[in-house]
Amino acid sequence: MPTPAAPPTRIVIVGGSVAGARTAQALRSQGFSGELIVIEPEAGEAYDRPPLSKEYLTGVWSRAQLDLITGGWASVDATVIPAHATALNVQERQITLSDGEVIGYDALVIATGLSPRRLVADDGEPIGHVIATASDADALRDQLRHGAHVVAVGGGFIAAEAASVARELSLPVTIITRGGTLLEGSLGAVVGAHIAATHRDRGVDLRTDARIASIAREGSGAVITLDGGERIHADVLVAGIGSEPNTSWLRDSGIRVDTGVITDARCRAFGAAGVYALGDVAHFYDVHSAKLRRVGHWTNAADQATVVAHNLLHPQDPIGYREAPYFWSDQFGEKIQVAGHPDQDAHVELLTLDGPIPRRIAIYTHGDDDGCGAVVTFGWPRGMVAVRRLMPLEPTTAEMLGELEKLAAGARLVAAV
Repeated sequence: MPTPAAPPTRIVIVGGSVAGARTAQALRSQGFSGELIVIEPEAGEAYDRPPLSKEYLTGVWSRAQLDLITGGWASVDATVIPAHATALNVQERQITLSDGEVIGYDALVIATGLSPRRLVADDGEPIGHVIATASDADALRDQLRHGAHVVAVGGGFIAAEAASVARELSLPVTIITRGGTLLEGSLGAVVGAHIAATHRDRGVDLRTDARIASIAREGSGAVITLDGGERIHADVLVAGIGSEPNTSWLRDSGIRVDTGVITDARCRAFGAAGVYALGDVAHFYDVHSAKLRRVGHWTNAADQATVVAHNLLHPQDPIGYREAPYFWSDQFGEKIQVAGHPDQDAHVELLTLDGPIPRRIAIYTHGDDDGCGAVVTFGWPRGMVAVRRLMPLEPTTAEMLGELEKLAAGARLVAAV
C-alpha cells in the first residue's frame, strides 16, 4: 500500500494579488507552519485590484484601503521576493526568476493572474492607459484631474467603469466598441443595452459596431481614425480590450496551458505533481457545468484559495471546488451585481419589481427546465443577498422571481407598519 503524501514544508506562491494573498492567509489559518515564499514583482503589500477602476480611480479610496492583508505580508510570515518568474522546472521543482535566482519548492501555487492587452499606435508602440496596477490607476487619475476628452476603447467593464468615473468628473467621454452595445460579451445584449442607455443618458458618446483603422500620437494624447475615415481626438486614451493569462513563464515546463493553466476540480495543474493554479490564470474544471472555465472575478479567486490551502495541507483528503459565480461593477453611483452565469444563449428578461422603491433586475433562464441561470440586480444589495442564498438550490426562474417579488413588496409592508 503506497505511503500517503506528506504535506509540504516549503510552499511557493507565484503572484501576490487576491488569489495569492488569500492562499497565503488560508494556509496560515489552516495551520501551515512551514516556509511560505511569495514571488511578486510589485513592491509593497498585497492589494485589491477591482477598486482600481472604481473607488480608487475616483479618489474616494486611499491606497491603504486597497490592502488585502491586515498587517501585511509579515502578518502571515511570508517572504516576498520582488521579481518575475521566468521559467519552471517541474522535475527539479525549481523556479527561475528574472534576476537569475533559482527558487526551490515542495509545492507550488500559480496565481499570476492576467495582463491587460494594450492598444498599439501607428509607430508600433503601445499607447494609452490600462488599469491593472495601482500605478496604472495613479497615472490615469492624475490625467483626469487636469480635465480632458477621455476616449475609452472596449465594451467591457474597464471601459464602462473608466467612462463612468470620467463623467462623474464632468469630463467629455467617448467609448468606442466593436460590439453592438456595452458589456454584450459579459451580460448579453438585453442587459448591455440597458447599461448603454444609462451611459448615453449621462452624456457618454457611445460608438458601437466601430472599428479602429489607426491610432496616431498627438502630444500626450492620440488621434483615432475609424473605418470610414472619422477622426476622434483623445486627450486621455484608455484601453479596456481584454487581458491575457500570465503563463509565458510556463512554456516548456510540461504544465498544460490553454487559455490559462488547466486544472482539475481540485485546482491541481496537469503536468506536474504538487502544482496548483487558481484565480484569473486558472482554466478549471467546473463540476456543475462539466466543462472548463476561466473566471476573472474576485470571489472565484478568494473561494478557490480555501480549497487550494486545504488540498496542500491534506493531500490524503482533498476537496473539490464548486463555483458560486458572483461579481459586481460600480457605474454612475449604482452597484450592478451579478450572480450565476449570464450565458449568451439564455432567455433574458429585464424587469421592474413593484414596491415602495421599484427594483430593476434582469433574470436569465437556461434550458428546457426553466432553470434560473443568472440574476443581475441594479442598486439592490439586499436583493442580491437573497439571490446568492437561493442560487445553490438551483431554482427555476419562476421560483427565483417569486422570492424577489416578495422581497421587493415586503419592504412596502415594513414601511407601512
